[in-house]
Amino acid sequence: MSIQRTITKEKLVNISKKEFLRAGYSLWSENIRSNAFDFIAKQNLISGLKPSSQRIIIKVLVDLDLFKKQTSVDLQLISKLISGFPLIVAHSTAGKNIKGATLYRRHDVSAISIKTLQMFLQYEKGLTSSKISKFTHRGGVFVNLSKEKFKERRKQLQLEMTILSKKVGISRHSLYKYERGESFPKTKNFDLLSKILGANLDVPIEILETQFKDISQHTLKGYQRPRSNLQKEITNYLEDKGFNVLWFKSEPFDGLSEPQKDNPPSDNREDVTYPMITGVTSSNEESDSNRIFLINSLSKFLKKRAIWFIEDEENIENLDSSKESSPLTVIKISDLEGMALLDFKNILEKRKYSDFLRNQKMD
Repeated sequence: MSIQRTITKEKLVNISKKEFLRAGYSLWSENIRSNAFDFIAKQNLISGLKPSSQRIIIKVLVDLDLFKKQTSVDLQLISKLISGFPLIVAHSTAGKNIKGATLYRRHDVSAISIKTLQMFLQYEKGLTSSKISKFTHRGGVFVNLSKEKFKERRKQLQLEMTILSKKVGISRHSLYKYERGESFPKTKNFDLLSKILGANLDVPIEILETQFKDISQHTLKGYQRPRSNLQKEITNYLEDKGFNVLWFKSEPFDGLSEPQKDNPPSDNREDVTYPMITGVTSSNEESDSNRIFLINSLSKFLKKRAIWFIEDEENIENLDSSKESSPLTVIKISDLEGMALLDFKNILEKRKYSDFLRNQKMD
């Protein structure tokens, strides 16, 4: 029986969720239809005097080899725009179970097993001293050796590189590379070094380090290019007001937006509320209704503003963000032309859109 048949994705998702909940995280896991992720975990933290939130965007896979480069780009971009960390929880790779206490990487995203997830969450809360210091790379499994600890311990024992290399059975050149942090030992060599030097030389790997790498401009253009006339109008307006918009194909939202780094909003005020989650009306009312629900839910969970752009005023009162229970702001696309940044900001701050329309007519 193959490994893939011993566990289903649904079971793996449920186990992963339980581990995050047990560790004190809250989850956003509505009936998401996303190619990039399966759920989002959030943990409230205290940083100095201000509370902050750690967000992890999780993709669950039975077979890690099915994780594609395009999915990685989507996952990384979404993680970056909502200030989170991408993470894969997987069961197997190359027909074998993923090793415990070991970090894998696929297309620049960290990947771990359920056992490693349990270990990571317990270590993060200070419930275990067991750390994750092994990682896979071409050629096998390696250990995150501390060059400082290695150098200090070798000098304490007054071990010359020539003698140490003979004891371990590797070249002096390799040892010098370990000491300079230019390479890392395989598990077998690490175990020998630790035994000879009589010290614990490994250090934890930052599983949730900032992994986002600069996506090529060619790839990024695919997200910046509107796929409909409605999206084009929205893009033109937001870009004029100092926002970038990335459009996604298979997510609950249509797009995510952020301030342009080199072209901040014209009034340059720190209290401007930036739109983050964007939806656009379509010809499928049932689909729109489901997406509005998901965007509302995600907006509340992330405490980020959300905008739903509509083509006409039909049912606008039903969607109006003036309802206190809804963080969603609804804007008619035809009203974007001539709308000043301050008006846009006021609408985002939950002032009634209907009041804005009324003022426009009075003017």
